[in-house]
Amino acid sequence: MGFSSGLPLPLTLGTLSFWLAQSGVSRTAIGLFALIGIPYNFKFLWSPLIDRLPLPLLTRLLGRRRSWALVLQAALAAAILALGFTDPRTDAATTALMAVIVAFLSASQDIVIDAYRIELLTPEQQGAGAAATQWGYRFGMIAASAGALYASAFGGWHFAYTVMAALMGVGMVTVWLTPEPEAPGEPAAGQGIGGVLAWLRSAVVAPLADFFGREMWVAILLFVVLYKFGDALAGVMANPLYVSLGFTAAEVAAISKVFGVFATLVGVALGGVAGRAGGCFPACWSAACCRTCPP
Repeated sequence: MGFSSGLPLPLTLGTLSFWLAQSGVSRTAIGLFALIGIPYNFKFLWSPLIDRLPLPLLTRLLGRRRSWALVLQAALAAAILALGFTDPRTDAATTALMAVIVAFLSASQDIVIDAYRIELLTPEQQGAGAAATQWGYRFGMIAASAGALYASAFGGWHFAYTVMAALMGVGMVTVWLTPEPEAPGEPAAGQGIGGVLAWLRSAVVAPLADFFGREMWVAILLFVVLYKFGDALAGVMANPLYVSLGFTAAEVAAISKVFGVFATLVGVALGGVAGRAGGCFPACWSAACCRTCPP
């Protein structure tokens, strides 16, 4: 599932910027393409809908998490394929529109995958589960960055994005073979305005109140907002710089997209071990909670 989550991101940012630079798109326009990532910042706005609403027929057959995941992954594969068949040289606006659709679907998929993992694993498994998800995430990013660059050098950008669309099948097969997690009991939405308000209290207000009631919530919120700030500023313009310096797609794939990611994987693995060694699910955030966690 982590692989499926990490795959679409470079296809709308780093890999896409390399394609745009090779197509002769101006650096100013490439910089504006960074706005495509906005859905990842605002996915909390529609996450209550994906978290709580069932899909007609599919939810009854597959379960809520599995049905949402499979629908979003199938839509993602189609959107990535469509993005690959645009031509930024002659119609950059269509390329930008398809990239926004891919980013929106990718952010929505992340909502489901995070909920799936949290509900499927026990509290003492959460640290290792997060690390495993990040491993898959990084391998997905390698496939969509280094892999896509190698594929583009072999068969062009249409071919590269077609291969990436096919790789979304990895996540779909995983979800199909994984059981539906047992979600905690949730109040069903009633009829009329009162039912809608009750649903909003349960799906939106209560989770926010729980978060704001935790210790150091301000520091946690600042960390979430700022920890990727440097990547967001520098990452989108790095590939145009490599192109202007004369590096080939294969060279960028080998040096920029592989070695650093493997160093990150080592850190992710150590973080998972450290979280488990602490004897408490790290997201508890309070000493009172840690006293009640299993050893």
